Amino acid sequence: MTWCIAADSSCNIRTFTPESEATYRLAPLKINVGGTEYTDDEHLDIRALLDAMALEDQATSSACPSVGEWAEIFRTADNIIAICISSNVSGSYDAACTARNLVMEEYMRENGGIITGKNIQVVDTRAAGGKLEVIVRLLDRYLTTKDATFEGAVAYVENLVQNSQVQYSLSSYDNLMKNGRMPRLVGAVATKLSIRILGTASSEGTIKIVGPTRGEKKMFKKIMDVMEADGYRGGMVYIDHVDNESGAMALRTAIETRWPTAEVFVIPCGGLCSYYAEESGLIIGYEWA
Repeated sequence: MTWCIAADSSCNIRTFTPESEATYRLAPLKINVGGTEYTDDEHLDIRALLDAMALEDQATSSACPSVGEWAEIFRTADNIIAICISSNVSGSYDAACTARNLVMEEYMRENGGIITGKNIQVVDTRAAGGKLEVIVRLLDRYLTTKDATFEGAVAYVENLVQNSQVQYSLSSYDNLMKNGRMPRLVGAVATKLSIRILGTASSEGTIKIVGPTRGEKKMFKKIMDVMEADGYRGGMVYIDHVDNESGAMALRTAIETRWPTAEVFVIPCGGLCSYYAEESGLIIGYEWA
């Protein structure tokens, strides 16, 4: 039986060689800025995207992977687990579910109505960014165990979804203001006063504001206090950054100092997360399963 771990591009892992025998596939979202469509894959020039966003006065938009793109991935293996951005902020999950039904029907027609041998699970993470990366990485490790089954892998992932979280630390709000998701006056004041807004994922998969912070040390302390309140005591962490590697590395050091057993990865944001987190943004995903 062949395995595939799939994710949409709200997961910032672009190139990844699994420890298990699974393949890793990415379904890219698209970002439209000033009439130009940017495909969020490993070839996307993030700086060009950010510069285009800064120059564009009008609202911009994003689009989920198509049913066909998901279906192409779902045809590549016997067992597929697809890790998706929150269904409450994107249509990626719904498109993946439609593709799953399509591919399963194809498989049954080709095999005389027999469904045994093909399994596809679509997972709503109710988050974006680092949480998806934690799930992808730990699922891959789970699949290295000799007794791994599809049912066991699905149960493992669902437990991870319940026992992981993501935080967003933002310092630029231009895109949020242009798209009407933040009042322009509030965004202008926050930018002028160098206020970082810290958010997290709600139980419904939308962004919930934790509060404002000023100064790097105060921001790091608030992030770690929220992690501890969630149940984090040391484990896997992904810190994604938008052209802010120094800030991400400093946060990594702070986490490892507080929790010596922490396993922390730092990676740049892809297109979609850069689109929402904007310049210098940080996205922190972690688990306590």
